[in-house]
Amino acid sequence: MINFQANIDLIGKSAPFLRSQLSEVSGGFLCIQMSKSGIPAAMVNHHWIHSAYDPQKEAERWAVQQLKNCRPGEVLLIFGVGLLYHVEALKRHLSPDQRVLVVVGNLNELRDCLSVRSLSEWGEEVHWVWGTTSEVVSQITQIAKCVRVLSYDPAASLHRALYEEVRQGLREEMAKHVSGRLHIMVVGPIYGGSLPIAGYVVRALEAMGHRISWVDHSLHAPGYQQIDGIHDVRLRQTVQHKFSETLGIISLAYVAEDPPDLVLGMAQAPLSMAVLDQLRRKKILTAMWFVENFRHLTYWQQMAAGYDFWFVMQKEPCLEAMTRAGAPHVSYLPLAADPTIHKPLVVSGAEKRELGADVSFLGAGYKNRRRLLTGLVGQEWSFKLWGNEWNDPGLLSDVLQRGGARIDSETAVKIFNSTAVNVNLHSYIGEGLDPQGDSVNPRTFELASCGAFQVIDTRTLLPELFDESMMGIFTRPEDLVSTVRKFSQEPELRVSMAEQSRKRVLGLHTYEHRMQTLLSEIGVTYPDRLGSILQGDRQAQSLSESCGDCPELLPILQQFQDHERVELVDLAEAIRKKGPEAILKREELLILMMDEYRQEKRDFL
Repeated sequence: MINFQANIDLIGKSAPFLRSQLSEVSGGFLCIQMSKSGIPAAMVNHHWIHSAYDPQKEAERWAVQQLKNCRPGEVLLIFGVGLLYHVEALKRHLSPDQRVLVVVGNLNELRDCLSVRSLSEWGEEVHWVWGTTSEVVSQITQIAKCVRVLSYDPAASLHRALYEEVRQGLREEMAKHVSGRLHIMVVGPIYGGSLPIAGYVVRALEAMGHRISWVDHSLHAPGYQQIDGIHDVRLRQTVQHKFSETLGIISLAYVAEDPPDLVLGMAQAPLSMAVLDQLRRKKILTAMWFVENFRHLTYWQQMAAGYDFWFVMQKEPCLEAMTRAGAPHVSYLPLAADPTIHKPLVVSGAEKRELGADVSFLGAGYKNRRRLLTGLVGQEWSFKLWGNEWNDPGLLSDVLQRGGARIDSETAVKIFNSTAVNVNLHSYIGEGLDPQGDSVNPRTFELASCGAFQVIDTRTLLPELFDESMMGIFTRPEDLVSTVRKFSQEPELRVSMAEQSRKRVLGLHTYEHRMQTLLSEIGVTYPDRLGSILQGDRQAQSLSESCGDCPELLPILQQFQDHERVELVDLAEAIRKKGPEAILKREELLILMMDEYRQEKRDFL
């Protein structure tokens, strides 16, 4: 017979506050059913959260799979409770001193479990975490520095929002304590909207102190564009594919020459599945920041399984679609601004005359923009239209500036600062507003960072980024003109709202913020790789403190600054600087031998 009181007494040894609360709840969250093997299983809303046939065998398979990535010294943090078969199976494979933390998502769920399962053989070695998100994160970080998150998805999915908040809290906590520096290779596209964003990302990562290798494929854009002169469509596509494959091999060569900790590809980076497979075989982590609308550009369907991490600017259904296509890890990461570029400016008189207007729009000539922006022509304000792809502009021809030439970032910032009301109308292939409009474009953040006022069409993800005190928001196509008119007559309100939007960007929405989130997410997922480096474990001081069993290494490590990152190649280089006549110690010879072996294994190509 299961002794519920004995179970909660056991839990109370590590979590006394949880013990008292469990005594006050009645359960009823899980529907307990007997499995075919004769032991309890559970259902929620007619869905099994353990095998209906053999929960223990299923749990054993889960535990073996999880342990493939676990490393000694890590604290294992488990999302998902259910009937805890998975935790019991995991504990059987671990040494008694390896700590396991279980995040409790619902007290009634745990109460149901404790009423049908006994924890007597293993539960005392588990630390139970319960409370608000901030309390849970605080408990975890007080216990451990190096945490590996393991998710038992059938049970974790019951409290998905809670566990995501905990992950986010751990990311934010890691970002506060980052001291280590990474080597990150950023691979950009040949051309397109993500190209300038790649430049902002490089600047942000360098400002954060990381070592960056920038693979700038825009240098090859002229050659790629010449392929457009091939008239046969199939032949042209074949040549373009081969061209992109060649650029992928070039990227691989850079990796082989100076292997990074992470390869970060921007949308449309020419990294093929073959290249990504090679990087994975060499244990180089890869990530893609897909700053595109997943509904419009769908090449991600063939690439999803290639990258270790996907970061996307849309939530559901994008996250689910990416996961279904094979992406191992997908996270929401909205766009941002670069305050070193997107900033308030005092524009000269001549530039103000050319670039300034009461109302302006900057962007490409999508169908909905051609339709809606004509309403701004011939009104009581001056209106200027900037950007390319405005062939046959029709009624907009008189306001189109510079003959529809592409506008660079520097000029765009001057336009933003010279305009009273900047219209920010998201692109759509129809005539009105996108009925599935969710992602927020980069111009939203860039205008706000400039302290420029904007009128913007509503987006489902906009309220969590900016609110109506920061910009003029309209929800129907027919409201564009009236919204512009309203704010054109209220200059003081415009200034106040623009100031609020700039404060929001500087506080939350810069590319440094985004890169902190991206790296922390990867660090939480791979605590033994990027996580340990970000926490400073590869710095000379940390390495010196951890080599108690090998004091012979101390003199070598003491050649470096305490906060300097030290790798095998750095140790070998320091030893080689002694010169060919130097008499080397045994450990120095071993380091040189390992470095020679490392160089021989650089067979990326």
